[in-house]
Amino acid sequence: MNWVLIALLSNGIMCLAHSEEQEAKSGRVNMGLYTKSITEQASISDIEISMNFWVKDALAFEARKAGIEIQSTGAFLYESMQDMRADFDHGKLDIIVAPPLLISRYFKRDEITDGFSGMLEGRKPDNLLLIVRTESNIQSIRDLRGERIAMLEGDELAEMYMDTLFLRTFKQGYKNMVASIQQQTKANRIVLDLYFNKADAGLVYVNSYQVMSELNPDIKNKVKILDTFEVRSKNYSYIRKGYPLANEMRQIALSFYKSARGKQILDIYKTPELDFLKVDELDTVDQLDREHARLMAGKN
Repeated sequence: MNWVLIALLSNGIMCLAHSEEQEAKSGRVNMGLYTKSITEQASISDIEISMNFWVKDALAFEARKAGIEIQSTGAFLYESMQDMRADFDHGKLDIIVAPPLLISRYFKRDEITDGFSGMLEGRKPDNLLLIVRTESNIQSIRDLRGERIAMLEGDELAEMYMDTLFLRTFKQGYKNMVASIQQQTKANRIVLDLYFNKADAGLVYVNSYQVMSELNPDIKNKVKILDTFEVRSKNYSYIRKGYPLANEMRQIALSFYKSARGKQILDIYKTPELDFLKVDELDTVDQLDREHARLMAGKN
């Protein structure tokens, strides 16, 4: 009877060990980042250092607390969405980071799953704002005709939004109806251009407008918000469908701000917090994209 008991106990211990082995998770974390939409917040060198060294350490530390062993991490920077798409197709990427409009255009909904996005303090969205000079007496989109427009260079969502506003009102795109279009590499420059009467209207995100207003409270007297496009943030992060560590990565991202290293990384990108992001959040930019296409077709 003793050998039977020993055999049963041994078998139980082996099964338990096997079960624990199965429960333990390990894997890689490869992120692809579209740099043109990130370099306003950080330089390429800052992005490379923070992603390849700091994020690697922070991820490994947070993952170990969750019982996960990160075997390798990689941060790949892309100036072309076509290149990101190609690497995604070849299985190189687990997480993609890019503007929502570009993700919507280059990735199918059944290829990605819920992820996370940067949010303002209190998990408030970083909406896109159409701001105008208060003294210019611009009260509506119709009043923007013949005015000076400042925009962020390479921001396709902002450009489409501005174009849609003009198409709704004039049945013409904005480029042929304004006095000038000023492309800026920094959103704070747009706010200052309006403040110092170098532009009449501009598109910026809430965070940039708030930061500049805090530095100079008089900005809110000279610059006002005319219209808003609701979007969670300038960049969205989604996870490849079928990625085995998807749930764990979401949990780690949402608690990232709680660690000292996590806060340090988020500060670089001027992102106080990260929040859960559903794939359905792309619906807003999809609707704008479809409306813009419909209005463009209707003007001919």
